[in-house]
Amino acid sequence: MSKIQLPEEMWIHVFGFLSDRDKLNVRLSCTYFKRLIDHWSLWKDSVIVLQKLYDSHFWKTLCQRKIKSIVVQKATAKVLQQTVAWLPWIGSVTLVQCSDGTALVTLGALKHLQRLVIRQCCCRSLTSSLLSLRQLTHLCLCEVKRASISEISAAISQLVNLTTLKYHEDKNPIHKTALHGMLGRLPNLKHLSLRLGPKYGMLPDDYFCPTKAHGHPGVTPDAEFGLSSLELLNYEDPCLSPVAFNGLSSLTKLTVHYKQWLEEPNFCCLTTWLQGLNVLSELNISLGYPLKVYAESIPRTVQRLSLMGVKAELESVRIMGEQVPDLLHLHLDLCCHDICDVITEMPQIFPKLQILKVRHHNVPESVFLRLQHLPRLKQLVILDAPKGPSPTVLNLTQKLHVQTKYRIHVLHSNSKDQTTCSCGFY
Repeated sequence: MSKIQLPEEMWIHVFGFLSDRDKLNVRLSCTYFKRLIDHWSLWKDSVIVLQKLYDSHFWKTLCQRKIKSIVVQKATAKVLQQTVAWLPWIGSVTLVQCSDGTALVTLGALKHLQRLVIRQCCCRSLTSSLLSLRQLTHLCLCEVKRASISEISAAISQLVNLTTLKYHEDKNPIHKTALHGMLGRLPNLKHLSLRLGPKYGMLPDDYFCPTKAHGHPGVTPDAEFGLSSLELLNYEDPCLSPVAFNGLSSLTKLTVHYKQWLEEPNFCCLTTWLQGLNVLSELNISLGYPLKVYAESIPRTVQRLSLMGVKAELESVRIMGEQVPDLLHLHLDLCCHDICDVITEMPQIFPKLQILKVRHHNVPESVFLRLQHLPRLKQLVILDAPKGPSPTVLNLTQKLHVQTKYRIHVLHSNSKDQTTCSCGFY
């Protein structure tokens, strides 16, 4: 490599454009590139999945890369002890299938840990371990066992630095009293994600209303939860009433992942919920009712919209376009028969669109290329692009680049985030 007279900084800059797989291939080519590829700046957003015990060479490499996020499969105390010893600065940990109570206790040594996701946990030490992590800002508990809801809510109430809380439990929801008491003690909480299914029955009208939370010690009569984002997963009406959102007028983001497709519009509470959200800027819906049921109810303030697996036809998309004239980001993954017509009219329906995520399967190339007429489009994500090289997708990408003079940056769909649970994927 001595014959290549390029500064190391330039090589590192070039390597920054490579995928993780390509970087690992380059790393195998020579010792010089191996050292450069392990530069921390090339891995600052990477997530490492740990599945066993590893030798010191492996951990030294992670040290060089200054890895800050890990996922531990079948989490054990020994793997986490290695993590604490080699990566004491770790900021994000995801534990999957944890049955080793001492593993959770080990987390207390990670003084910089801010983001913790626990999926499929059956440890009795869960709640006591949470109390040693008061610096947490993000907590996700998905399918946890051997800990009562009252114990969990009491422990979470002590994590006063939380900004994001995700509690995904299939069997029982958090009781209204416990929820009010918990949220009233979390002054920094902005994002709440709950899994609410029909098996819970009908929840009280004031389930999300803070007005009655002041009956708990430490919560003042004028306390407000201050939520700006709410996510409902596995949802199906009539779990929440039409007036359930009366105390959530400050929401700027709403996500509703329905359990299945629904047809009866008279049961749809979403239309009423949306009418009271006057500052909503982001709306994400998957499955549920046909778009025509709530298209006219979408607030005009919405600038980011995601529809995944939603049944729709061209006319309902036109109505939606009239409702959200300032839409900037659109994730459109519809279940409809006239997707070609929707794509054809996209430049007229959403003239201000800057980012679009859409599928290209069964859409003729001539129709798909009409997306270049979106005057402000900066980024196009092809959701169903294959993982490996595809001549069809590569050719389509190249034509869009050339015909727009590289104004539109075409990306292929990213893989699912391994550091969260899969509850939100339909």
